Amino acid sequence: MQNPSRRRVAKFVADQLASGESPARIARVLAAYLASTKQLWAHELILRDIETALLHDHKFLAADVTSARRLSRETLDELIQMLKGETGADQVELMENINSDLIGGVVVRTPEAELDATLLDKLRKLRAV
Repeated sequence: MQNPSRRRVAKFVADQLASGESPARIARVLAAYLASTKQLWAHELILRDIETALLHDHKFLAADVTSARRLSRETLDELIQMLKGETGADQVELMENINSDLIGGVVVRTPEAELDATLLDKLRKLRAV
């Protein structure tokens, strides 16, 4: 018997999360499944597929936000509103990361896109000219 596709597994997990199933339980079951089918190497791909399924099927967006310094609540709220408008998500969860190497600005990563509005990126582009 053939294993279900990565996207089918992701859709199942996203549906379980959206229905209120315990994330810890889902993580244990998913890890056991990946181990038993020798697919541990694909864990990052499956996680991205889960995030994509949550967005498309349940209007929930998980986004990584990286900046040089901690962002204000007002800035985070503006980002949330922008992401809702751009993606059609009803609910947005931001995972904040700090990377002082960025100098200033922000990088926003969603399952399907990346926005790099950092000073470091602008300096790299200037050097390339």
